[in-house]
Amino acid sequence: MKYFVFLILLFSIGIGNAQKTQTYNYNNTSLNIVIKQIEKQYDISFSFAIDLVQNKKVTLIADDISLEDLLGILESQTSLSFEKISQNQIIISPKIVNNKVCGYVLDFDSKLPIPFAIINSSSGEKTVTDSKGYFLINISKDNHYTVNNVGYVSKGFSGKKECQQIYLTASNELLDAVIISGYVTSGIDRKKDGSIDVTRKSLGILPGLVTPDLLQSIQLIPGINSLDESASGIQIRGGTPDQNLILFDDIRLFNTGYFYGMFSTLNPYATQRATIFKSGTSAIYGDRISGIIDISTGESIPDNTETGFGIDGISIDGFIKTPLSDKLAAYVFLRRSYGDIQGTRTYDSYEEKIFRNFGDVRDSNGQLIIVPNDDEFTEDTSNYDFSFHDINAKIIYAPNANNKYILSGIFTRNELDFSFEDDGEAKVDDLATINNGLSFKWTHQSSEKNNEDVTFYISNYKSEYLNEEIIGGMVDETNIRNNFITDIGFNIKANRYIGNRQFLRFGYQISNSTVDIEIIEEEQIDNEENINIKNENENLKNALFLEYNLNTKNSSLIGLGLRAVHYGNLKNVYLEPRLNAEYKLSETLRLKGSIERRHQPISQIVEFDQGELRLENSTWRLSNRSDKPLLRSDQISSGLLYDNKSWTIDLDAYYKKISGLTSATNGFNTPLIELDVGESIIKGVDLLIKKRIDNYRVWAGYTFNDIRFNFPNIQTGNFRGNNDITHSFRISNTLRINDFELSLGWQYRTGEPFTPITSFDPETSAVTYGKINSDRLKDYHRLDASAIYNFKINKSKSWKAQLGLSALNIYNRTIPISYTYVSEDEGFGLELQQVIQRFSLGFTPNISFRLFF
Repeated sequence: MKYFVFLILLFSIGIGNAQKTQTYNYNNTSLNIVIKQIEKQYDISFSFAIDLVQNKKVTLIADDISLEDLLGILESQTSLSFEKISQNQIIISPKIVNNKVCGYVLDFDSKLPIPFAIINSSSGEKTVTDSKGYFLINISKDNHYTVNNVGYVSKGFSGKKECQQIYLTASNELLDAVIISGYVTSGIDRKKDGSIDVTRKSLGILPGLVTPDLLQSIQLIPGINSLDESASGIQIRGGTPDQNLILFDDIRLFNTGYFYGMFSTLNPYATQRATIFKSGTSAIYGDRISGIIDISTGESIPDNTETGFGIDGISIDGFIKTPLSDKLAAYVFLRRSYGDIQGTRTYDSYEEKIFRNFGDVRDSNGQLIIVPNDDEFTEDTSNYDFSFHDINAKIIYAPNANNKYILSGIFTRNELDFSFEDDGEAKVDDLATINNGLSFKWTHQSSEKNNEDVTFYISNYKSEYLNEEIIGGMVDETNIRNNFITDIGFNIKANRYIGNRQFLRFGYQISNSTVDIEIIEEEQIDNEENINIKNENENLKNALFLEYNLNTKNSSLIGLGLRAVHYGNLKNVYLEPRLNAEYKLSETLRLKGSIERRHQPISQIVEFDQGELRLENSTWRLSNRSDKPLLRSDQISSGLLYDNKSWTIDLDAYYKKISGLTSATNGFNTPLIELDVGESIIKGVDLLIKKRIDNYRVWAGYTFNDIRFNFPNIQTGNFRGNNDITHSFRISNTLRINDFELSLGWQYRTGEPFTPITSFDPETSAVTYGKINSDRLKDYHRLDASAIYNFKINKSKSWKAQLGLSALNIYNRTIPISYTYVSEDEGFGLELQQVIQRFSLGFTPNISFRLFF
């Protein structure tokens, strides 16, 4: 409570001082005035000749940029050199170049530098601008040059004795133009096609986080959440986590969580940029029916070596990004947990959530239910060894301005060894989950406005689980569940600008997926019911896609897409039409809508009968032509987007129908007589309201969902889906005061549906269940906060450091967030054998320290 009061006071002080801003907003402002403001803000001094800056003007609208980046922008707009000779002194001098042509390429509207623009001389020489938009090229015979960059109108110019500014006008053909910068907070932007762009480097502080974890960060966007508080249990507009396509440098990921999903397998500092689709999905993407999360670790060759090291309450990590030459670079990212070596308060809190699986259970009449053989193991009575580690590496080779070759790899491993002993009976769980992959990408700029990508990838997933029950020192029961996936693919994509404001994208994809499942259950005494299932399936996919986009004169967008897919194991061709449109009603208001059909040939089966922990209970399997149908989703959405004077209001309504669902993929908590096929109808509304006041941001997100399942053989009529959360609400605040960043957020949602017990006999454990998902758990809510302090520890070398402090669930409210019943048909009826409860995370502090040099 003291911590909570302290944070509230900080916010009160911060909001009162919000006018002490470091936001830069200059419109043709004298450089001399800009220099004086920077000197005051950063307590530094500039040395220069008065006549040198007298006629220089600066135009800049920017937020949350470093002093170094600011100086780079000033350099590009003035052609002056800003040299930092000490921590507090900067010398401004003329930029002198002999026997060369130099200049800066900038965006006409934003006046910001354009990196990687291509400069061509009439003699055939080429060069590329650096991160400041700066270039240097030999003088050609006729002194004529052309600058090109995708999405901009080409421009010719003649060389001068001094460096010059060359401003490019963005062509209306630029599809991925950002419509709203800082859509939720800084680093989360909304693009014209409706997708959300997340950039790690500029990502602002978020409530309860001290690291920029991608999968946790995107949960602040309405329509994206996780019902079990995990990083990997991402649900997008009512879809389940296995219905999301997650790409990491073009490598398909089948596991994105450590420690039962509590932590992301994605190293926060390896993730440079991600594109998220909730709807209006590009025809490039297929094989999943819910959201798309396309992640990149970066594709540029850095000017200088970048190194970082960090530690928090769970893991330790480090990275290096270094240029090996002006055409070659290497990235390496490493991370490992250390809870198996030294526990922390943060680790203990997650451990308590994971291993706490019991509590008071009552029937629909309020009577307490006690299951005699419910084991009730806890973290105090168990032995366990948990660890995870991951490695990401990348090599980038750009031999010239028209070609780039990228080799990228990822390796993740999650291990858990668990044992529990009670009255001479021991139970052991061993789990190892591995996801690794490799990708190779060639990007070719065939002409000024046309380019191609060729990609090859291979992804491997392994989940190996062993459960043993030991009585009197002898193994009485053994459960094994193994799941192996190998996915190999080749993609080719071409981008063509086919006229004024028209864009065409087309390509071909081929992949082969092999899925192995092994489920073994062996009992020493009653071995007549032993199970030994080994299943291997393969699916060869061929897909063609075509996408046409038109940007109208008033900056509206019409996108048409078609995807044709042939799945070998289903022996059929499936068409996926897609329509995405945005119409600009005014300078501040846009009307949007989308229609799409998508298919999914692989999904997860929920297994509740394997193992004592019963947490990692999902097994991937391929669709077939009999009992595992292909999933299909049809979705339509429409809405309004308002953005004006630091206000953003985004409203979306959507309707989604999913067919091909099976009872095995939804994990119903009551025993089923037979496998049943059904469908779901999802109706929803997403609303975002954001306001910015200088360095203070506040945003609120609300989602309404109505998710209904229809399985005729299980229950007559429709019933609530397992993930039917009627109301979900978040409000978050962030404030930046000089080197301090503060964030406070509160979230609320309706409790999950569950199936009530209508009667229970404590002597025979006979149980009767009510209608499926006809009751709800308590509503969920919690308060989170975080604070970050950025500072320098070595003035001469400009080493930077960051200290972070966060707290989840500040008022320590823990409630059951899910029920699972384990019961068997014993002839006289159903016998309740176990009730597994999962609880929300308690008060969880975390602290982090990072170095950047």
